[in-house]
Amino acid sequence: GKVVYERAVGWADKESGRRMTTDALFRIASQTKALTSIAVMILFEEGKIALDDPVSRFIPSYARTTVMVNGRQLPAKRPITIRDLLTHTAGINYGQQPEFAALYESKGLGPAAGFGWYFADKDEPICTTMERLGTLPFESQPGEKYVYGYNTDILGVVVEKVSGQTLAEFFQKRITGPLGLADTQFYLPPAQKDRLTTVYGATKDGKLERAPTLVVWNTRWRPDQ
Repeated sequence: GKVVYERAVGWADKESGRRMTTDALFRIASQTKALTSIAVMILFEEGKIALDDPVSRFIPSYARTTVMVNGRQLPAKRPITIRDLLTHTAGINYGQQPEFAALYESKGLGPAAGFGWYFADKDEPICTTMERLGTLPFESQPGEKYVYGYNTDILGVVVEKVSGQTLAEFFQKRITGPLGLADTQFYLPPAQKDRLTTVYGATKDGKLERAPTLVVWNTRWRPDQ
């Protein structure tokens, strides 16, 4: 029950000379998918959803999805299910391939639409965005192969619709709160901004490169220049 060893090493922000601290905050990025999947399984255990429920039960635009095949949009062979989304086998990508890019950009999705992978910087509710996604063509037929994309974002909407809470509220009340994860949250309080670490990536020649990031002020995000 006691800390035996604790030490911080490295830079929280190399350019400004800010060193790492033991209470530094890190972006967990797609590890959020694990929390969202836990939220879905909590609702499953409570009998509020079934894994083979069609997503259209919660988001109507997924009742008749389409798949892009050789430049043509064809009807999906079957409805996308909750299980498909959990296993990333719904055929839904991020709209990054050439045949999808323009269509996705026109709907405010995909990498060509600014920070198209993220939604906290947008003015509309995530439910509205994911409803619109259901009108776009997907990469493959449901259940046929693994495709990494917006699957868990859609599950987040399902959690909100079933629970009647925002995803952030559900996380706090049902997952992070009970676990005592006081610093795990979607939005960074301004008072904690100096604890947030900078993201770095490796260049081809092995050097560190400051990655483009988003910083949260209250309930809005802005590019961090």
